[in-house]
Amino acid sequence: MTKLMNLKYFKNCSDIDNLVPDSPGIYCLRIKDINSLPEEFAKILFERNHNIIYIGIASKSLKERFLDQELRAKGHGTFFRSIGTILGLKPPKGSLINKKRKQNYKFSKDDELKIINWINTNLVANWININNNIKNLEFELIQNFSPLVNIDKNPLALKSLKMLRKKCRKIANSS
Repeated sequence: MTKLMNLKYFKNCSDIDNLVPDSPGIYCLRIKDINSLPEEFAKILFERNHNIIYIGIASKSLKERFLDQELRAKGHGTFFRSIGTILGLKPPKGSLINKKRKQNYKFSKDDELKIINWINTNLVANWININNNIKNLEFELIQNFSPLVNIDKNPLALKSLKMLRKKCRKIANSS
């Protein structure tokens, strides 16, 4: 856990594509400058007195879950959707109407690129390979740090983020 949270091990998200392993683990994302967030969210992070915005686990593959889904829009990453909504982006209207899963909205390809570029410019990441007690460690870290974008297990989960995500689901499910 000490290595996961140690600032000296964090790398720019633009530089990690060939470094993230295809093994289970836990990851942490920090923002370089909280002022690169919209004011409402920057203020909350300032009050929390840290720059941790997300902590997550990959039960099978850090490469697949963390890198591909959460940072590169290849799948349905919760973090990716949340960052898009925080940045004021919306999914295409009606894009979930014929889909089985009504929660997993996506953004347009142009907006996905905007989000990826924002992530690469503004975030640093660290991870550790671990497969024992992974869910307990994630729970403990989220409870301890209350990262800005974590909703599940977070005692200080943002109602405003939940509402923004709900609006996006509504747009994606409307005709």
